[in-house]
Amino acid sequence: MRDIYRIEKQNGSDPQIKMYLNKITLSFTDLFEKDFRIKYFHDSLFQFRISFLVVTFLYAVFGYLDNRVTIEYTGLFHAIRFFVVIPLFLFVFLLSFCKCFIHIWQELLFICFIVGGTGITLMTVAIPLNYAYYLGLMLVFSAGYFFISLRFLLASIAGLITLILFNTGLIFFSSADSNLIFNNNFFFISANVIGMFAAYNIEYYKRRDFFLNIQLDNRNAEIAHVNRTLESKVDERTNELTISMKKAEESDRLKSAFLANMSHEIRTPLNGIIGFSELLADEAFEPEQKKEFIRHITTNGNNLLNIISDIMDISKIESGEIKIRCKKMNVKSWLENIHAVNQIKAKEKNLELKTFSPELESEKDVFVFADPERLFQVINNLISNALKFTSEGFIEIGYRLADEMVEFHVKDTGAGIPNEFYERIFERFRQVETSNTRSFGGNGLGLAISKNLVELMGGKIWVESEMGKGSTFYFALPKP
Repeated sequence: MRDIYRIEKQNGSDPQIKMYLNKITLSFTDLFEKDFRIKYFHDSLFQFRISFLVVTFLYAVFGYLDNRVTIEYTGLFHAIRFFVVIPLFLFVFLLSFCKCFIHIWQELLFICFIVGGTGITLMTVAIPLNYAYYLGLMLVFSAGYFFISLRFLLASIAGLITLILFNTGLIFFSSADSNLIFNNNFFFISANVIGMFAAYNIEYYKRRDFFLNIQLDNRNAEIAHVNRTLESKVDERTNELTISMKKAEESDRLKSAFLANMSHEIRTPLNGIIGFSELLADEAFEPEQKKEFIRHITTNGNNLLNIISDIMDISKIESGEIKIRCKKMNVKSWLENIHAVNQIKAKEKNLELKTFSPELESEKDVFVFADPERLFQVINNLISNALKFTSEGFIEIGYRLADEMVEFHVKDTGAGIPNEFYERIFERFRQVETSNTRSFGGNGLGLAISKNLVELMGGKIWVESEMGKGSTFYFALPKP
């Protein structure tokens, strides 16, 4: 149901709810008068029916007086009662069971009040000295103001019209003297004033109760809404805490796995360096053998340096201290250098390193806006991954133009990556395998570093893969 109140602020205090009624008609000044009238009808319908049956019965029973008071006017009085007033009352009573009654019931009660009062007035004018009919008019006033649920304004108008008709009849059409008229008017006017006052208060308090109930319903609805919102927020916060807790647990697990993995990754080249250094001190080995030892020491030293560099890079990225210096680069010449640098590594694993791009056959140069050092680091990480996870077949590096971007790719024929790992492999400390006994080495930082570097250069990175057939890593960088 709609609100029927206005909210005002008084002196900056909390909003005060006010009920606005027309002082004369007792109608709500808001747009919700219709709601009250519908409720008033349904609340009053049973009382109206009972009251109307009683009024109709009494109006008929008092016909017995017609026979006792005067034989001369019995026919006229019975015609008024049984052919006009009572049929009207019964018609209105039966009409109360129809759906249309709600739209016209107050008007019909207004008419019944006047007709019933007019009938008694006619009888009184005919025999003004008989006080029984004056009492009948008092009953009409009582029923109209108190029992049949006629609203205050219509009841007051009907009562005044009935009083005017009564006085008009007695003054101009009866033999009643002025003292009799004055005495009866004293009682009738008093009865109308009392009736109007009572009807006013009855309707006012009904409207006030209606207003308070609406206000209570609104407050209850607000409380229910707040409770629902609070429950929703509690559920939302609970879910957020649950997710945060799971992320924290996952982070702890990943960090533990990372530390275990790093200890293994660092220990391996260190053991190689220490072991081959001890062998160099042994004079039993030939110079050619010592050269091989030196080569192993250099390789392990470079591996250790790469691990430390990755750790430093991820630390700088997280702290925001890494510097990106982008400039215009020639992609063709840069790709030739990348191919030359990694060709030897591919041959050591009996893999073919290929380059492919639709733009390679063109004589027109292609340029990209990137940091040369960081771009080399990204492509080198992707090629190293491809070499690590590919045991046979080939590795392909290339690029193509895509709108305002240059799209690079590194394709391999290795083991492939499950779909559920597509996003996770770019997170720091993440790998497809996390145990120390996994088949391939690595510290789990290369792809995370690559993703951050690509994004810092204004690009994006993603992967496509099929298990058992290989993977293709893509990253796109803006053209100058």
